Amino acid sequence: MMKNKSYRKKKLIESCLCIFAAVLIAIVVLYPFCWVLSTALKNDTELFIYPPKLIPGEILWSNFAKAWTLIDFPRSFLNSFIVSVPTALLTVLVCSMAAYALTRMKFRHATLVFFIYLSTMMVPMVVRLIPSFILIKNLNLMNRYLGLILPLTAWSIPFGTFLIRQFFIGIPKELNEAAYVDGAGDFQIFSRIILPNAVPGMLTLGVYVFLQSWNNLLWPLVALNKEEMYPVTLAMASLTGPSVEFIPPWNEVMAATIISVLPILILYLFLQKYFIQSVTLSGVKG
Repeated sequence: MMKNKSYRKKKLIESCLCIFAAVLIAIVVLYPFCWVLSTALKNDTELFIYPPKLIPGEILWSNFAKAWTLIDFPRSFLNSFIVSVPTALLTVLVCSMAAYALTRMKFRHATLVFFIYLSTMMVPMVVRLIPSFILIKNLNLMNRYLGLILPLTAWSIPFGTFLIRQFFIGIPKELNEAAYVDGAGDFQIFSRIILPNAVPGMLTLGVYVFLQSWNNLLWPLVALNKEEMYPVTLAMASLTGPSVEFIPPWNEVMAATIISVLPILILYLFLQKYFIQSVTLSGVKG
């Protein structure tokens, strides 16, 4: 009896500590977002008062209307979608085919090829910029959507292949053998058996690559010099960059920041269950 009470007390303490840690982490993560929203709702006077207040005395929703006119949001959103959606789809397709070859097709040095894939993840993005810039310039892809999509896709392939490979490993190989007996080829097995069983992983990779492409600032900054081609990240950066002629008030800048993240926030809220499920499953497969 005493042992049971001691065990229950220990579990209760562990649960309380876990809850406390979760709440603390949530506060640390959410506080910057709350501060951005607070700043977006303040008037010009409250921006610089000391001590600063998290809850504004006067809530100004009109700041969002003013922020909408700071940049061409419809065009910037369209540019970001035109780049991010094809990048995500192309990455999922290429990584799925590579993962199928690495896990289902027998060929020499498959493990070495996989480690070469992984080794490219260690190359920093800044190292890739100059070769990628020279390549798209020679291909006449500057200021074109394809010049943004292809490098972003290539940079996402190593991690994407690793993630999809983890899902394919968990799919029983007996399904392949049964399909071979029935006369199915590799393409039929890949499209009709493997892919339907790896939907959570592909959705996760697609969301991850979409967010990475949407949030990428450095590559559009290198590959674009026409304002009408700016994605939302580059358009937002132009509000406070060194060449800007008029720096808007910070409450309007923060309101524009919230507007810029709404599409990816909505996307994540709709697909978060697939994201969590895929992370859980991929973490337990060898």
